[in-house]
Amino acid sequence: MKKQIKKTITLLLAVIMVLSLAGCSGKNGGSADAGDRTVVYYAASYVTAQVRDSYLELIESYNNGQGKEDGVYVQMTDNAGAISGLDSALRSNYMYDVIQLSDGEYKALAMQGGNYFVALDEYLTDEVKTAMQWEQIPENLVNRFRMNTTADSNGLFTAGEGTSLLALPNGSNPQMLYYNKKILEQCGINIVSVPESELATYNSENGASLKAHGYAEYKEAPYVDAKSSKNETGEFVYKVFNECIAMNWEELRCVARAFQKQYGYEYGYMSEWWFNYGFSVGGDCVGWDDAAGQYKFTLTDKQANYLALTDITVNGRNYSKGDVLFYEDKTFLNNNASEKSALNGKIYELPSQYDAILEFNRLGVPADKQADTGVMGYGVAPSTTANRTARFTSGTDCPLLVEDFSQAASFKGILGDALGMAMPAQYREYVGGSTYTKGGTEYLKVIGETYNGAVYTGDLHMEGDTAIVGEAATESDGKGLFIPANTKNKIYDAAFKFASWVAGPKGQAILAKGNSAVPNQTSYGLGEYATSEDRIISNMWAGAYMAQKADIGDYTYFTTVTWITEWSQTFNSDVREGKMTLTDFINAKIEVANTSLKGMRFRIVGR
Repeated sequence: MKKQIKKTITLLLAVIMVLSLAGCSGKNGGSADAGDRTVVYYAASYVTAQVRDSYLELIESYNNGQGKEDGVYVQMTDNAGAISGLDSALRSNYMYDVIQLSDGEYKALAMQGGNYFVALDEYLTDEVKTAMQWEQIPENLVNRFRMNTTADSNGLFTAGEGTSLLALPNGSNPQMLYYNKKILEQCGINIVSVPESELATYNSENGASLKAHGYAEYKEAPYVDAKSSKNETGEFVYKVFNECIAMNWEELRCVARAFQKQYGYEYGYMSEWWFNYGFSVGGDCVGWDDAAGQYKFTLTDKQANYLALTDITVNGRNYSKGDVLFYEDKTFLNNNASEKSALNGKIYELPSQYDAILEFNRLGVPADKQADTGVMGYGVAPSTTANRTARFTSGTDCPLLVEDFSQAASFKGILGDALGMAMPAQYREYVGGSTYTKGGTEYLKVIGETYNGAVYTGDLHMEGDTAIVGEAATESDGKGLFIPANTKNKIYDAAFKFASWVAGPKGQAILAKGNSAVPNQTSYGLGEYATSEDRIISNMWAGAYMAQKADIGDYTYFTTVTWITEWSQTFNSDVREGKMTLTDFINAKIEVANTSLKGMRFRIVGR
């Protein structure tokens, strides 16, 4: 009797596990009959109503096409959210052969069981890489799914560059700058869409004189049919917003203020996240301290960051011209005078992480309060970003918002053709600086005007043939296709055939129809995908461009976010509201943050 009860309970638990995965969705294996093909069971998580049709088409296309050649037939169980109960289900006889997890989920699972996931490097033959267009997948997107599942002699698990590949990336969801086209046009701002790499050709073919700016004001019309309007100082100028080039820090804060002061909007800009500011100059909120053997809290680190002016090697890592150095390598230079001296003329000093977080924070700190001692806020953004979606989509409150790429479809449903997408702000230097002061107020320089005896050209600051610009980088969420090791069938070869097809150009092209993630392959993302009739808004190119350098956010670095909770509430309330200065914040929180980081048994190469 006891044995029968035990068997019944085991069966019920198995049924519950399957039902918890399926949620309100269900199974779909396409229209073809499996026949004698190997059946692969696929658990697809985060398949919302917005993208479900594209996932159903994915399975049908594979089963009726490549699956026949592979001898593989796929049955999918989809769920609108995460897969529950994996920490126990993956230990043995798991029913699914391919599972989809977010880049923030798998690390804790991998640490719990060294054999939970199949390492995929050995499956990436030259033939497979060619079929997947592997060289077109951004390295940083691949690296977020790399991790060694066995701790080193110090008890640390290593992830990132050079470690084992545990999943194939399945798209990227970068943070973007959304804007309201109708508002910009009503404010006399001309909108163009010309990538920086195509600017010279565009100017030549159209008799234009556009400069490499995200937002700029020109004394003379930079192209035919550009409309003039008054700027904040009352001058008639030609205002141009280029949705394919990121604004620099000065341009963003000045145009955001203009929306408030000149055009009467409550705010000019909103963002919950600082990532594009810190990442652009190589900063972060944690950095590896080799001497201490742990991560340290670096949110307000005042050490300079560096831009490579030529191809160089630092601390054993190779950098190409125009790359921004990783935190651990810039720290290596700052701590080794001889190494730094040897690179004289080969690196350029960029703002520190403190400079970046201060600039970001000043946007939301009211203009009558200090962001740090003696440094006032700009007051062009709300101190809190609660209800930010409603404030943006209302069309009456704020015309600029940083939000996930995946929000494009819902924003489009509300704003229609008024919705625009551009790249978040980036660190960029221009000859002579971007601004001047008049009557104690900072204004953008007008291209073609004279300041202190020199005409402002709007040209990028160059050191040799290297432009002084930071990385066009921000945070992105990513999903990975994992092959569980402890499945009932252990059909790894068949599972990989399907997973590699999904992560390849044909699978990505189908999933891209869901408009919730940028496809993996850069050439496709910047090319056919960006110009496809299926695109939800015109400038999908910007999403593909940002996905190239996008990275994981701080809440995804480790296996838990407890190290963040010790300081984030204070930062996101008192500091952003101007009730506590950045200096007071770091003095109050650095010790508790570093103590929390001691418990993170993790090492991410490069961070």
